[in-house]
Amino acid sequence: VVPENNQQQKQQHINTQNLSLNKLQQFYDNPQSLPLKNDSKYQKYSYEQNPSFNKSQSFPDTVQALPLKNDSKYDSKNSDEQETSNKTKTYSTGFYICIGIALFIMATAALAINIYELVVLTTSTTTAMPGWSNTGSMHDIRAYYQASVLQSGNVLVTCRFSGSALLNSAELYDLSTGMWTSTGNMSSMRQHHQASVLANGKVLVSGGVNRFGFYINSAELYDPATGVWTSTGNMNNIRAYHHASVLQNGKVLITGGSGSVLYLNNAELYDPSTGMWTSTGNMNSMRCYHQVSVLANGNVLATGGSNGAYLNSAELYDPSTGVWTSTGNMNSMRGYHQVSVLANGKVLVSGGYDGSVYLDSAELYNPTTGMWTSTGNMTSIRGNHQSSILQNGNVLVSGGYDGVSGSLNSAELYNPTTGMWTTTFAMNSTRAWHTGSLLTNGKLLVAGGISNSGYSGNAELYQP
Repeated sequence: VVPENNQQQKQQHINTQNLSLNKLQQFYDNPQSLPLKNDSKYQKYSYEQNPSFNKSQSFPDTVQALPLKNDSKYDSKNSDEQETSNKTKTYSTGFYICIGIALFIMATAALAINIYELVVLTTSTTTAMPGWSNTGSMHDIRAYYQASVLQSGNVLVTCRFSGSALLNSAELYDLSTGMWTSTGNMSSMRQHHQASVLANGKVLVSGGVNRFGFYINSAELYDPATGVWTSTGNMNNIRAYHHASVLQNGKVLITGGSGSVLYLNNAELYDPSTGMWTSTGNMNSMRCYHQVSVLANGNVLATGGSNGAYLNSAELYDPSTGVWTSTGNMNSMRGYHQVSVLANGKVLVSGGYDGSVYLDSAELYNPTTGMWTSTGNMTSIRGNHQSSILQNGNVLVSGGYDGVSGSLNSAELYNPTTGMWTTTFAMNSTRAWHTGSLLTNGKLLVAGGISNSGYSGNAELYQP
């Protein structure tokens, strides 16, 4: 207890105590204002880390160090007080509580500094840089094959042609390791086939060209749970260069291609519940090398292709009626092009071949009006490229063939908001007739294809 005749010293103690607490509270409320480690005012808080540490330097010079219990200025100068309390010096309980609070604030503020610096450091070192990076190579070199993103997030590639041999092999890409592993072989060797991921997670492979150069109508199913292929019902028509689309009702629509006659206009449906195929309405035009898109309303848009001459026509399939109806014509004839259904429901068509030259033009289909409008041209002419919608809604076009320099390694991005294309980082390898698969982590996997030095088995990832 401070004697009554020493009220001035008591008030001085209280003022000192309050000033220190107020300044510490300011730093506690805004710890980011504390100096960081590279600041000249920064002091280590231990004797071991900073031998020059002393009580008056333990905080930045804007903060007054708290006097400790044994400081001489807390000793009463009153001789009577020291004589009656020469074994213990007692202070008010409230003062000790304030000391405890002050120490707690000091520790919390120091902890906040370390957490803040840790967060900043971690953020700066884990931010992924955009661009391409190599990942594991496939066991086999592949072109004219199919890639399917499974429900697990892994990627299945089926069959391949290497320029000298046709195989029935299949392999899986594990996005967590970046490595490929072999899985069960298919029943038939095939190329220029189609692969579709069904609602039950299995993969349906249909048609193609076998090792003897014959068109086939066989189909088979891959079960990711077992890694085994099993045969399913045969298509009604032999075909390759066709297109397969998974409808909203779960059935698979097969359209066109080449088969018993050079160009086909027939279509058929696969029912996963029965494993059987049934014919549906014929397209208005025979189409090979065409593209097909499932629209937001469930209808199917078929565009371009060739029936001996390259086409600019387009038509719509209504799954509820099984009937095809013509819709607006594209502005350019094109086959070997790519299509992407944008988030706004419109369909972007890019590049391709018109029978004379490869194209850099692009156009948009509006399902509401059935009309096509031109949009910005790509920066490069290309066909047999890949077009992939990224998670941010932009469209990435990679590689392809330009008929002049050969296979390309260039890539570009389409912004649906501006309708413009901008170049992005080039791939590490030239490639056309490759595959592009958007992974669940947002990266894009491209693999295989034909480079300017031959058939390829390498793969790379694009980080947006």
